[in-house]
Amino acid sequence: MEKKRKIFYLDFIRVISMFIIVTYHFFVHFSENNIVGTDFIFSNGKWGLIGVTLFFMISGAALMYNYKEKLELKQYAKKRFLGIYPMFWIAYTSLFIYFFYMNKQNIWGLPMYRLIFSLFAMDGYLSPYIQTIYLIGEWFLGCIVLIYVVFPLLRKAVLKWPKITFTIGTILNFLLLIFYTNGKMEINKNIIVCLYSFMLGMYVINIKKIKIGHAGIGLLIAIAGYMMPSATRNVQVLFGNMVGYGLFFVLAYIGQFVQNMTIQKIFGIISKYSYAIFLVHHYIIMSTENKFQNRTYGFTGTLLLYITCWSIIAIFAKLLFMVNKGVLDVFKNDEKKVKDI
Repeated sequence: MEKKRKIFYLDFIRVISMFIIVTYHFFVHFSENNIVGTDFIFSNGKWGLIGVTLFFMISGAALMYNYKEKLELKQYAKKRFLGIYPMFWIAYTSLFIYFFYMNKQNIWGLPMYRLIFSLFAMDGYLSPYIQTIYLIGEWFLGCIVLIYVVFPLLRKAVLKWPKITFTIGTILNFLLLIFYTNGKMEINKNIIVCLYSFMLGMYVINIKKIKIGHAGIGLLIAIAGYMMPSATRNVQVLFGNMVGYGLFFVLAYIGQFVQNMTIQKIFGIISKYSYAIFLVHHYIIMSTENKFQNRTYGFTGTLLLYITCWSIIAIFAKLLFMVNKGVLDVFKNDEKKVKDI
């Protein structure tokens, strides 16, 4: 498949969504470690929802951009598999061995067959329904795996019946956001709600140029969604997701005007490591903040702890990326040797 021209705002939004999610997790673990700090606005639960919504939208936009004209199922499946699983398996296996070495026993008290959920990166997403050996990554990793599976069908529906698909998706999404009551899987993790954010990204990428009108309406929706009070979890998710929908247009509009090559390169490099960061950041934040229990920090102390967490995340993400690249390169070379024989 011919390589397409890179759209900068895809990297731009991917990096911003990653920073929102990591920063939200940094502050959300303060209370469990009895850390008092300057948490700004990130203690607001909507920020986690905003970051994840942006993440799903950018994933849908990127896939639709790359596969709109043509999708070869075998090539698509191979690329998605290699993009997700090897790096996840390396990170998971490393942490699993570390835990076993430190504790000298199986600390989970679960039968080893439960590792099957981790093998497919579904341990976080399915944990509300069954106890899994969930160590690393985020719940939305399992969700995006499921979405990648249905993407070829969704792509076909969006291309062949765009209006009908959008209407049905919108109705289902907002009905669930308003009336969903399942006590196990939270509404924000519902596959249809997540799929809707992904689908919106597929539609947005078809807009050749994001105009000021799009950004203006998006900004109004984002502000309104953020300011609305959240009496229930459903309402919080409803408005949090709406902020994400609107903010995507605003960021895409801004990203179109970033022409500086140095800035584009910086965002491109960070974007390249975003998956590795997603995999390692949560455990690193939890284990690092655990060392700072029962502390009170002002702005400077909070910032230093934030920088400390990011420094460790950056080191391990870089290491994970390099190991994964090395492993994939070995298999590519072996595959090439077999073809040359």
